[in-house]
Order: sequence, then C-alpha cells, then structure tokens
Amino acid sequence: MINLLAVSTAKNTTKILDRIIEQSKGRINLTLHFGDSTSDFKASSLVRMNTRVGRLGHIFERNKNFSGVDHQLMASKSFHKDLEIFIDQLYRHSDSYRYKSHNLKNLQDYLDYYHILADAIAEEIRSHEINHVLFFNIPHLAYDTIIYQIALALKINVTIVTQSLFPNKFFSLQLIESYGDLNQDNKQKKYSPHKIPTLNLFYMKKIKQEKENPGIINLKTVVNFILFMIFKKPLIVFRPVYVWHIFSRIRKIYQSFPKWRDPFADFFHVDELAYFEHLAEFESSDFNFNDRFVYFPLPMQPEMTTSPIGGNYRDQVLAIEQLSQILPKDVKIFVKENPKQGSYARGPLFFHRLSRIPSVVFVPSFANTRELTEKSLFVATATGTVGWESICLGKSVLVFGYAWYRNFPGVSEFRKGISFDDIRRNRPKIEEIESCYSQLMELSHEGVVDRAYTHLVEKFDATKNSRNTAKVIEDLILKKEKPTFSSNSQA
Repeated sequence: MINLLAVSTAKNTTKILDRIIEQSKGRINLTLHFGDSTSDFKASSLVRMNTRVGRLGHIFERNKNFSGVDHQLMASKSFHKDLEIFIDQLYRHSDSYRYKSHNLKNLQDYLDYYHILADAIAEEIRSHEINHVLFFNIPHLAYDTIIYQIALALKINVTIVTQSLFPNKFFSLQLIESYGDLNQDNKQKKYSPHKIPTLNLFYMKKIKQEKENPGIINLKTVVNFILFMIFKKPLIVFRPVYVWHIFSRIRKIYQSFPKWRDPFADFFHVDELAYFEHLAEFESSDFNFNDRFVYFPLPMQPEMTTSPIGGNYRDQVLAIEQLSQILPKDVKIFVKENPKQGSYARGPLFFHRLSRIPSVVFVPSFANTRELTEKSLFVATATGTVGWESICLGKSVLVFGYAWYRNFPGVSEFRKGISFDDIRRNRPKIEEIESCYSQLMELSHEGVVDRAYTHLVEKFDATKNSRNTAKVIEDLILKKEKPTFSSNSQA
C-alpha cells in the first residue's frame, strides 16, 4: 500500500489526482493533500501566513508541540543550501513584493519559521505513515520545497511531473538535480525520429524587439499605487508633496521605456522605483554587434528556472562573474534584462556588482534577441529557453544550472577548469540534436499537467487528458514507468 502525500493546488491536477486514486484500485491511498481550501491543508496559507485552512485545520494548530522529526533535515549535508533555497522562495511573499504579505522581517524570523514549519510537516508525514510524495511541478514555492526536502531527509520516495514546452508532453523525475539528465544507459537504444517543432512561447507574445514610443502612466498603475497606499503606506495620503514626488518619478520611468514595457502593471512598491531608474540608464547605452561577445540574457526572478533549478546560480551575477574569468580579454559579455522583471533580486547592489565586471555591457530592452544570439560567440544562461533556441540555430551554449536540455549536443555545463575553447569547440550538429530530441520525446509522457499549456493542444479533451495522465503518473509511482530524467546513480 502506498500512502501518498500529494501537492496539487490547481483544479485540473486535483482531477488527475482523483483519477490516480480511482484507477489504482486500492494500491495508492491519498493520505495527505496540500492544495486549496477543500484539501487537507491549504498550501498557500503556509507562505502567506494567513488563517485560511483546509479540512484538517491549520497545520500549526494540529502540531503545537516540538517533535524533533525535522532535525533529520539538519543532519543532511545539503541543509544550509536547502535552507537558503527555502528562504529565497519565501522571500517573494515579503512586504516588498506582495500587497498581502507575510510578516517575517529578518533572518532569525525566517530561520524560526523554517524550523517550525518543517517540524509540523514532518510530524504529519510521520503520523500518517507517508511513503511516497507526488508533485505536479518542480517544487519552487517554498511550501512544496520544504515538503520535498523533508521527503528526501526521511528517505521517502518522490515523483515529480512537470510540463514541457512541447505540446502535449510532460517530463518526470525523482530528484531536482537530475532535471535534464538523460540517463546514459538509454543512449544506446534506438528511438523513432521526431521532428523538432518551433516552440510557442506564448508568455512572451507582447514583448517587442525594436524601439517604440515611450509609455505613459495608465489606469493599472494608478490602481496599483492606490493598493500600495492602502496596504503598505496609508499615512502618505496626508503627505501630498511626497505623493507628487513619487508620481513624478513614475512618470519619468514610463518616459524612459517603450510602450510595451509596463513597469507597474502588476505591482507597485517604492522599492521598484530604484530598480527601474537603474534600468532606464541602459536604454541609451551603446553596444556594437561587431564586438566579440557572449550573450547572457537574464532570467525572470523569482521563477522555478532560477530557484531551484539554477542551483548555486540562482545568483545570476555569480554566473556572470564566473563566465568573465574564462573569457579572453577582448571578449565582452552582453547582458540583457528579462522584459518581465521587477525589483526582486535586482537591488542597487546587483547593478553595482555587474559594473565591477569590466567585460559586461548591459544592452537596452529593444536589443533584438535573435540578432544577439546569432552574432554571439556563444550563449550563456542558467537554464533559460534561449539555450535551446541557440543550439537549434547551431550555436554553442554554456549552462550553469539544471537546464532540461543540458545533455544535448552543443551544450557545455559550467565546471571548474572549463575553458573558452572547450565551449566553442562544442558546436551542435542538427542530426545529433534531432537524435537526442527523439530520445527525449520517447522518454517524455503524453499529456498536460499544467493548465496554462492546454491551448497548445489541438482539440484538447480534458477528460481524456485526465485519464491518460493519471495512468502515466500511477505507473511512475508504482515504478512500472521510468522517469524522463534520472542520473546514473539513480538507475
């Protein structure tokens, strides 16, 4: 009997979860469910620190006494790294990035909360005799990350499924560190050929690659500014001069960026002003495509692509610093900001660190990504999709994290001792990429586990998808199906 703990917060994955239990015919028992208010525990309340609860109430009310179960986490060699990842992910719900935020203020608060939450969750896992944990995405939202860390510390089996960028395909894995690791044993097999499709990056549709007229303050910005005053600084309404000063800065920022770049459309905080003021300085920066350069596009943060699968290189400047050390003196690093980025992980010191690297050239928002890729010596990224697009164009790629394509031809993983020439020599051949892609598709699974990707599937049938994905995940849990990614040590 498998006593399953599942992390499923979306309606579509919960339907898949119900199917798994039904189809398993008693072999899998849903013992604990972290999800919405109808689940055992409301997952989001664990990071927002509110009183909204699930069927079993609030986890802190159920576990008021210290049990010590979580201390197995502290015995782990990766404890301090795991703690850093959790704090990084929980920080996205802090006062500077959410209108309704948690109330943690300093490092000790985060440490205390980590240990309280870990102990409470570990006790629930122990008392319910959980022996398998299922995630419908790579853990990256703090509450799922700590569950994942506890599961590994207690040596509990883990299954992770996560949507791919390819239509109707999802990946599976057991360890985050194995993401992108196509088991070498599988490379000896022959796979049916698959044509590489053009990716539909629908989440980037409104992003333009040319100069445009500057933007203006819009209704969204005004609404978000009002929300900021209500939730964060209600007393500034009595300081009209200060309010006018803020609006003057906002107007200047909008005038510095093209219309498609709407800095405060989703959120406003005074801390955001300094970020966009720094960024605006680069909108008129000079760069020359005739220079010898490596292209490094910055990923959006916070996102799963940096924490956790960026590994140590969730710190993007660290990756750029490492890159600068292996480049010839005449080679520059063209850095471009993600067009959807806000002030998270982009404080003034971020720009100061970058300015200390002589080879760095920060290019403006309108710089064409395709042209930057094609004219670069190679592309460097933590895990970004730009790496995949680059090898499909025949460009060499350097990755710093656990990119899903990191085992593909033309991709070099950053390591101690790697050289500029090593990366340049590793140029991909289209037939080798197609062969590796065919292997990846054969090891992937048919279906959609992320509702945002349903529109990529022609005539999507939700009932059929739920039934088929449930069968695959059931087989993964029962070890009848091999995961897409697994290191040799797992095999």
